[in-house]
Amino acid sequence: MSNVIEEKDWDPLVELLRHEVQEYGGLYNLLERQQQEIFKRDPELVMKTNEDIESYMTNMGVLREQRETMVRGMARACKVDEEQPLSQMLAHFPDFMRPMLQALVDEVNHMVRRTRQKARQNFMLLSRTMEISHETFQSLQPENYNKTYTKKGRVGVKTAAPPSRYRAFV
Repeated sequence: MSNVIEEKDWDPLVELLRHEVQEYGGLYNLLERQQQEIFKRDPELVMKTNEDIESYMTNMGVLREQRETMVRGMARACKVDEEQPLSQMLAHFPDFMRPMLQALVDEVNHMVRRTRQKARQNFMLLSRTMEISHETFQSLQPENYNKTYTKKGRVGVKTAAPPSRYRAFV
């Protein structure tokens, strides 16, 4: 094989990249839905959507691995470093294919950044919601909460044993 990748080799890669962009869009939509459910304060829906997100991410990992395996195979065929990212291998594709491949690579990278940002937002919202809930419970029953620090310097909370009226008889 020459140093230029042929259509029979790059056509499946283009389809994988398109599919990956589409799937990142689906993941972003799930994260957006989760954020709306967080705002609605519906824990059951948030947890259900979280399960959907985890499943989606597992499937996306498989898709990413397929693409990475294909790119490594192309790198071997072109006798270049197999760990080289696709964006650095564009010189081995026909001239007319490079702009489309670059656009797909850019879009995948954009969607990765966008979904990571949305996931971080959701994490921060959930963390803050938990913190507010904890503070509310603590203000309602301060005798049952005792703040301490963990070995890593984070604030930890130790709860006192429930009042005797809530203890089970043995």
